[in-house]
Amino acid sequence: MQITYTQHAATRMSERGIRLAEIEATLMQPLRHIPASNGRTESQGLIERDGQQQLLRVIHQGAQVVLVITVMATSKISKYQGATS
Repeated sequence: MQITYTQHAATRMSERGIRLAEIEATLMQPLRHIPASNGRTESQGLIERDGQQQLLRVIHQGAQVVLVITVMATSKISKYQGATS
C-alpha cells in the first residue's frame, strides 16, 4: 500500500501532533472502516495521548494508492465509533 497525504492532512497532523506511524498503523490494521462522504472511507484506530486512549480518525480515498484527506484524534471514542462523516 502506498500512502500519500494532502497538504490539508499534513497541516492537521502537525497541528494535532499526529505521527505518520500512527496513521499508517490505523490504515494497515484499523478497528473499523466506515463509509464517508464523497466516496471516501474513514478508518479508525486507537492511539494514546497523555496516558489516555483516543480514537484516531483517518479520512482517505483509494485502496492500493491511498490519499489521506484529513486526520483527527478525539477522546470522545463512543461518540464516533460507527459514526459516518
